[in-house]
Amino acid sequence: MSTSTLATLLLVLKDRILKGSKTKSQKAGLFALLSFLFLVVKYPNRAIGTRARPDLDGISWSGMPIIGNTYTIIKNRNNFLQSIIENFEKLDSDVMSTTVLGLGRVIAINDPVNLEHIMKTNFENYEKGYILNSTMSQVLGNGIFNSDGSLWKMHRKTASHVFSTKIYRALIDGAFTDHSLQLCAVLDRAAQAGKPVDLQALFLRLTLDAFAKLSFGLDIDSLGKEGQDTFGSSFDYAVVATDERFMNPLWRITEHLTGKASDMKKAIQVVDSYAYNAIKGRRSETAAQAQIRQGPSRREDLLDLFMKWRDEDGRALADVELRDVFINFIIAGRDTTAQALSWMYYEVMMNPTVEKNIWQEVDKLDEKPTYEMLTKEMRYSNAVFLEALRLYPPVPRNLKTAVTDDVLPCGVKVQGGDRIMFSTYSIGRNKKVWGPQAREFLPERWFEENNPKIEKGTLKNSTPFEAEGHTWPKVRKESTFKFSSFNAGPRICVGQTFATLEAMTVIMMISSKFKFELVPGQDKPEPVPSLTLPMKNPLLVNVHRRN
Repeated sequence: MSTSTLATLLLVLKDRILKGSKTKSQKAGLFALLSFLFLVVKYPNRAIGTRARPDLDGISWSGMPIIGNTYTIIKNRNNFLQSIIENFEKLDSDVMSTTVLGLGRVIAINDPVNLEHIMKTNFENYEKGYILNSTMSQVLGNGIFNSDGSLWKMHRKTASHVFSTKIYRALIDGAFTDHSLQLCAVLDRAAQAGKPVDLQALFLRLTLDAFAKLSFGLDIDSLGKEGQDTFGSSFDYAVVATDERFMNPLWRITEHLTGKASDMKKAIQVVDSYAYNAIKGRRSETAAQAQIRQGPSRREDLLDLFMKWRDEDGRALADVELRDVFINFIIAGRDTTAQALSWMYYEVMMNPTVEKNIWQEVDKLDEKPTYEMLTKEMRYSNAVFLEALRLYPPVPRNLKTAVTDDVLPCGVKVQGGDRIMFSTYSIGRNKKVWGPQAREFLPERWFEENNPKIEKGTLKNSTPFEAEGHTWPKVRKESTFKFSSFNAGPRICVGQTFATLEAMTVIMMISSKFKFELVPGQDKPEPVPSLTLPMKNPLLVNVHRRN
């Protein structure tokens, strides 16, 4: 039905409502129908509350009256990341527009130039905003991932003091190695018993144990326990459930109807109990106990630093604010490294040449890792880890809100209140950005000498360095707006070196001792919709000792 026909119909209905004798229920029914048709006319292909944008017609998804693209997004929820890629390709554009109930207009970008504008050039104009903050606040509170302005700056500045080369050296000599040895012991028992293990679950336990101990003084020891990881399962549930809210504009209602609100509350209570136990223990700690915990170097952890913080009026952070610190940094320290290692080892198992190159590299190293070893002598392993992060970024998509009107470098106009979405997962697979082989796992793309092959699409994984004493080239440093797996601009991850060194320690220690083989018959791994990028199912592997 055309717009003019609908307009005529509305006038007829208006006259019928105003003339003649009608019962109250008849008038209410006619008024409801009239209102519905009015909305259909006003919002023929976009979500209610959004403005018509004819300037975006060429890059807009085809939408439905009143709800815009809401149904399409909900329908594709379980395959949302792939649907983003497919729609960019369908439109043959690196910018596209959708409208969604609860979010309004969402402009998605898929290239480094526009991303740099959002994340750096006009950084102050793009904030997390109310929608994102309110949706995630039950889990993340007002921590570093969920805050803007002065609050975000405080979190970032305070946390930055815990990351330094001196501390990294101490971690490699101590905690990173100790926890990796504990993982090796678990893998050795599995190899001896001939029983498969869930590699993703083990990596998640390792990074949880390490980060909780190093940053908050908690001895969770999930690697040393059999059975379910109570904290991990509760934390994962809360993170996945939070992500689902972005796809469901009625989540506040449906969660109560389905019982999810109760399940969410229970999961948060478990997670919070760990946070508040850490805070309570630290508040009751004596000076002598603190000195013993911090060691001769008096190394302060994250909890020490945030408990010391004072604002200009001398106010300290309350327990609930320290709880937010705990949750935000646990998601950064646990999920990101563990998930990257899981996807990496899956790709390694699928690419025997890559596996052989890692073995050749780590077999030449001393048994005990050092800072110099991990940063200078593991070039190929570093390239493998970066390639996994490119294809499987720990935070696969992000959302910003425009504070005021703006124009993107590509010429697209942004209005104040518009959401800007970018998917690091999609950018990492964009052939315009990464070349014809963008979706292939090719660690050697990280070496400068392979640029001609990358451009031609002829790069292959090879094993050319079997000769004694030969080393791989230096790993290239890509623009953080092209390779944004650690975020970019002022919000770039303060712990990226921490995560990389922890991963290198794990790779060096387990690849020198074990070979992994996928258990036959399991489905190909795929991401579960979440704030991060976990695998939907366990990554079951058989463990074999290397000769």
